[in-house]
Amino acid sequence: MFIVWKSKRVIAMLLLLIFVELGLTTYLMVDMFSSQKSALIDFTVVIDAGHGGIDGGVVGVDGVKESTLNLAYGKTLGEIFERSGFNVVYTRKNDNGLYGLPTNGFKLRDMKKRKEIIDKARPNILISVHMNKFSQSTRTGPQVFYQEGKESGQILAESLQRVFNDFTGNSHQAIAGDFYVCRETSCPAVIVECGFLSNPAECAELQTDSYRETICNYIYNGVMLYLYS
Repeated sequence: MFIVWKSKRVIAMLLLLIFVELGLTTYLMVDMFSSQKSALIDFTVVIDAGHGGIDGGVVGVDGVKESTLNLAYGKTLGEIFERSGFNVVYTRKNDNGLYGLPTNGFKLRDMKKRKEIIDKARPNILISVHMNKFSQSTRTGPQVFYQEGKESGQILAESLQRVFNDFTGNSHQAIAGDFYVCRETSCPAVIVECGFLSNPAECAELQTDSYRETICNYIYNGVMLYLYS
């Protein structure tokens, strides 16, 4: 009886080890494929949806907040890159700001938090998504900005602006300036102003799903032009 019981115990232990090994193998395979699905390319894009929380950014002629549109465009743009196999990191994925409590100095805290997320991601490029406003309501179309003195950002900005101008027929230029999110990051970084909320027709168009998809696809095409030029 002792010998039979001992043999059964050995068999049970062997079966347990086999099941554990199969489970571990399955887990590793699932983890491997899920990682491959989320990022097939060793290239990280940070999508920075500007403003958020009490900082709504500029306001459209119909009252729409820039921060709301920035978030929608940021998510759509990120999804396009993800479908193409890029690794995407978002600085903001909801309506909240990144500043903590809405007390004095919240804007600087918000920007520093964005920098912290960007630095941790160690991206290959950064795209900060915004909406524009101008005193002349006739001005339309996307426009791209970059940090003055940063050549890599300038090249990326000019690639994006070229694609946008081909789409709109505009002759807008990529514009250099001093922008915290571009200045404080080491990778090529741009601010994409997707359109003018001060223009009634464009303000309405920017709020449609179809136009959001169109603009985000052109941003993606501009990045591809930058990468393969």
